[in-house]
Amino acid sequence: MEFDFDQWSELAKNDPAAFFQARRRTIDRFISEHPVPQAKRLREMQRFIDCVRMSSGSPMRAVRGITCLMKDRVETLSRKSLELDFATARLREVMAQLDECR
Repeated sequence: MEFDFDQWSELAKNDPAAFFQARRRTIDRFISEHPVPQAKRLREMQRFIDCVRMSSGSPMRAVRGITCLMKDRVETLSRKSLELDFATARLREVMAQLDECR
């Protein structure tokens, strides 16, 4: 999917209603290209992003709110990755002990 910033910018300036309709269609199309479980999570995330945008009062506050969301998600992913690394190392230890018993 190619993104033409100038085209989107012009549409937003000249016809905001059409911009938001096109934005919604583009987001929906992108989400629908994913498997159902991922699409569900993407829709939830998009709803949250839309709520942040609408309740922020300014584009800059919206960017800050969305950035905080992304930071939280990355931190959670990092923590889960460390937990998985620990569990994998522990599993390897147990498997090595089992191999020694044979």
